[in-house]
Amino acid sequence: MRRSRRLAVAAALVAGLVVPLNLNCSAPLRIEPLQRHDAPLVVDDDLALARRYAPAIFHAVDATRGRQDLPTRVDFDGTLRGDDNWESFPRWELPPVAYYAVLRTETHLFLTYHLFHPRDWEPVRLGVHLTHENDGENLQVVVDRASGAVVLLFTQAHYVGGVYAGVEGGAPAVFGDGAEDVRGTFRLFDDDGRPDPDGTHAGVFVQERGHGIYGLTDSCAEVVVDGAGVARFDEAGLVLLPAAPGEAPGEPDLVGIGPGPAPVARYRLESTVARLGPAFRDGTLVGEGGLLDRPLRFTSPLLTVDVPRYYEADRFSGPFGPDRGISPFAVDFDFGEGEVGALFFDPARRYADRLRVPEPWSLAYEAHPFVP
Repeated sequence: MRRSRRLAVAAALVAGLVVPLNLNCSAPLRIEPLQRHDAPLVVDDDLALARRYAPAIFHAVDATRGRQDLPTRVDFDGTLRGDDNWESFPRWELPPVAYYAVLRTETHLFLTYHLFHPRDWEPVRLGVHLTHENDGENLQVVVDRASGAVVLLFTQAHYVGGVYAGVEGGAPAVFGDGAEDVRGTFRLFDDDGRPDPDGTHAGVFVQERGHGIYGLTDSCAEVVVDGAGVARFDEAGLVLLPAAPGEAPGEPDLVGIGPGPAPVARYRLESTVARLGPAFRDGTLVGEGGLLDRPLRFTSPLLTVDVPRYYEADRFSGPFGPDRGISPFAVDFDFGEGEVGALFFDPARRYADRLRVPEPWSLAYEAHPFVP
């Protein structure tokens, strides 16, 4: 969260960990005319389902340099390389995009969403991990198949994940504390962004600069949403709702953004598995010259897989290397060996291990894109 990042900045200053200060505020954020990568987004048969449960995203943005806070496609500049995105950023359009992946058991749906930003940034670049090339954060929505209702929201903020159970003003929680504590309730919205306890779009708050994701009811969510769905951020922000079929919105206009009711824009969806799966399987997605890097082994009774934790990068981020943004596959409560990726590749088992889950609760998937 932003408060944590500010504390980290102060700690770095006190500890003397600062390299010579580099002010990022002078570099241009747009170089006109912007180029646009027009290749169609890659989707699969789960697109309609992913759209139905796609999150309502309440995204804080910086009032003057907020272009760096727009989530977009991982190949916004036409390549699946991670080490050229900082340089490409000012010259390319950033149409809002979120990534999705769907797993089914007999009892539940697990829909994982990923937001990618070409930059994680601070106005003053320090010699710690507060500014780096490429940024990714994840969230997951769990749906009861019998009722079609959202029953659990997972969000990832930097390297820590948390869950929200039970609809604020609606259905009670069917999950309970286990090794992980439930952080609170979640809030649902209808297709037009209005609060609705029977809605299908879980509301999430995304930070500016660091882009950590929290449930809207969390104390870290710096936004107030009224009964009509009008959002007012502590400083400035943008509401992003899933686009209708056939709609192809461009980059939102952030000129003049600030206090007051936040503007609403639309985002499209692209399939994580269909877009990144082939290169993940053949090894070209991970490693130098690819999009992702730093794999760790995850093993469950279902599968064993090397999960890339970070985006590949070559700019900033401090003494431990530039690769830092969280990958679309690195979804879990924790971020270590044997844990990272658990909620992406085997969420039913992971929730059963870490929470009190409802009954019935199946551990068997109807199909799995990474299990033969």
